[in-house]
Parts: sequence; C-alpha cells; structure tokens
Amino acid sequence: MFTGIVGLGRIVGMKEVENGIRLAVATDMDIHSTNLGESIAVDGVCLSASSFDDGFLHFFVSPETIKKTAISQYVVGRKINLEWPTKPNGFMGGHYVLGHVDTVGKVLGVDPQGEVTFMKIAIPEPFQKYVVYKGSIAVNGVSLTINEDRDDHIELCLIPITLEKSSLGQLKPGDIVNLEFDVLAKYTEKLLRKK
Repeated sequence: MFTGIVGLGRIVGMKEVENGIRLAVATDMDIHSTNLGESIAVDGVCLSASSFDDGFLHFFVSPETIKKTAISQYVVGRKINLEWPTKPNGFMGGHYVLGHVDTVGKVLGVDPQGEVTFMKIAIPEPFQKYVVYKGSIAVNGVSLTINEDRDDHIELCLIPITLEKSSLGQLKPGDIVNLEFDVLAKYTEKLLRKK
C-alpha cells in the first residue's frame, strides 16, 4: 500500500532478458532499510527489489507489467518516481495507491502558467467512469486531484512542490503515463454490480 507521495530516482540501466527486463535505478533516497523482495512503487508500478547496493536498486519487470505500463518506453537517464510502502502507523499524505496500474494514458497538453503547470491527460474509454471531479488519481505514482473532468480527458494542476519532488515536470505532449484510479471507486462499482 502506497500513498502517492514520492521521491525521485533515475534509470541507469535497462537490459532485456528472457521474459522480461532488468531495471537499475539510482536514487539519493535512503535505501538502507530496504529488504530484498520488498515492494517499491516505480512510477506507480509495484515492483519487488531484487537487489540493492550503494544507492542503486535493481528490479525484474515481467512481460505483463511491460505490456500494461509505460516501462517499455523508459530510456537510461529518465527521471522516475519512487515510493516505499506506507507503514500502518505512518502518516498518510496522499490517497490509497496499490501500485497496480489500471491503464496508460497519453499527455495531451502541458501548459505552464506562472508557478503551476496545467496538464491534460487522455483517459481510455473503459476507465472514464472512475474519474470524478476533485477526486484522486495516481499519475506515474503521484497522488493528484482531478481539476477538470471532460468526456475523454482530465486536467490536473501541478503545484510547485509536485514539480520539484516528482518527475511529472519532464512530461510533454505525446508522452505515455501510468494511471491508477481510486480503488474505492472500483470496489464500489463491484459491490453495486453484485446487487
């Protein structure tokens, strides 16, 4: 379980192997308390740490994860968002994020206006029902509030601290992002279908 309050990392290695990709990530974040096999959200994708040393984290990415996320578009040097799981007694600053990406969306527009940046992201049709005005969404693992809800896209307002502490400021029109919709909406839909 994550909250969408992230830190930064950088892709330093990608190697295609049989049935997957081996991913190496550098970070200034404290990784010394990380346990092998621990879940870490990488741009909102829950991955297991296969090894770590001197500021580097290593992950194996399965074919299903490659197919369903934006990881296949990574290049060495790209900034990415990292988050360790929330502890049960810890502070929850964002919203419930599972690290199970629902789909990808395309950045339609990036509009810097003073200290903030407005961003439009296309939402694939099957997932538009989970979008709620002023509701939560995780974009590349970052917990955000939906500023506008249009038929086929959303608009977000990225404030200075979000631009500083996440990789969202590097996005440009045409980029693909990982999207995870509010789990409470998905559970509610399932319960209502059962009636």
